[in-house]
Amino acid sequence: MKELTLTNLTAIFICFLTAQLQGQESWIDTSIHSGLIELKTDYPFKTLVSNDSIKTTAETLKNLNKAKLYFDKIFKIDLDFVVLFIGNQEWSKYAYFPPPGLPQAGNGNVILGLDKSVVSLEVEKLITQLPEHYWTSLKLVYGEDIDLDLFYRETLSIHELAHLYHFKEGTKPQRKWLQELFATMSMYSFIKEKLKSSYDLMNTYPEFVIQSGDRIAEFKTLKNFEDKYVQKLTPQNYEWFQMQFYKNAKSIIDSKNAEIVVKLKNFLIETDLSKTDILSDSELLTQLEKKVGKEVADILTNWKYK
Repeated sequence: MKELTLTNLTAIFICFLTAQLQGQESWIDTSIHSGLIELKTDYPFKTLVSNDSIKTTAETLKNLNKAKLYFDKIFKIDLDFVVLFIGNQEWSKYAYFPPPGLPQAGNGNVILGLDKSVVSLEVEKLITQLPEHYWTSLKLVYGEDIDLDLFYRETLSIHELAHLYHFKEGTKPQRKWLQELFATMSMYSFIKEKLKSSYDLMNTYPEFVIQSGDRIAEFKTLKNFEDKYVQKLTPQNYEWFQMQFYKNAKSIIDSKNAEIVVKLKNFLIETDLSKTDILSDSELLTQLEKKVGKEVADILTNWKYK
């Protein structure tokens, strides 16, 4: 057997590095990048915008970078992804689904609004039609005019980034509510530990929705969520579900730590439906208790609506 020369070793290393880079590139859907402008930053991820009239991207990018550092460390991966800022008028051309401005993630891309989201505008309009004493607490956190993009973009962008750490290795979870819980637990853990200045931005609006009750929700069971995920639910009903997951995520992280987030991510990947059969609720309950924690399993048994 011939000895490996320096030249051979170099060639092997280059081949290995090329394969690694190709693997990273193949993970990111670049088909939606055409026509976008690259925004130069010092961050390790690429940022693309749909027009050059940049307004308020700086704080979002700074927080996404902090979140990447946090998630990379706990999930033990240097995740490659691209951030897209898309104007509402161009949303249908670049985003995966409506409504314009609402954060979303998939195929290595985090897609955020360059303008105020349509959802923020609609919710702000509805809220300010209520008697003022109902929304006084929101003014203290989101400003006199109640800018809910401080929640819908600055907070949910972290939720969407967290999704990518799961999607990199699996996109067919045993239950969609588990993948949403994972992203929310990840977001909550990061902001609580590393971005305390944004805690009220994250927490105040969900608390407002939770305290408002369930009148806005026609569908309330976990099975409803699985059957009607995103596009078959009204925005209000979908948000109602997300706030219930937030309530559970907050309780779990406050009583545990980020280790349970790692366990849930591993569970989502190990039980991905591309690798295993679908589990019954009783089987899922047993597996969650064993591999993740009773706190997550209890959501199945304690969910108020059956």
